[in-house]
Amino acid sequence: MLFNSNPTVNKIRHYSTFLMVAIYLALGLLFLFTDIGIDTFPFYRKQIGVVMVIYGVIRTFSAIRRIKLEGNDRN
Repeated sequence: MLFNSNPTVNKIRHYSTFLMVAIYLALGLLFLFTDIGIDTFPFYRKQIGVVMVIYGVIRTFSAIRRIKLEGNDRN
């Protein structure tokens, strides 16, 4: 497909993927180590933080694997 072969679109997609990973990790760490969100999530703040950090790590590994696979397909 022509849309997927455009290098500019691929760069934007990769940057947005890693931006979302950074947001997940930052929010997870904020929930774990600060009192942000104590009014909204008074009981399960630590669990939400752990889930967000784990999800960020999973997204990181899947994004890196997808980038490597795309690089192998081009060669």
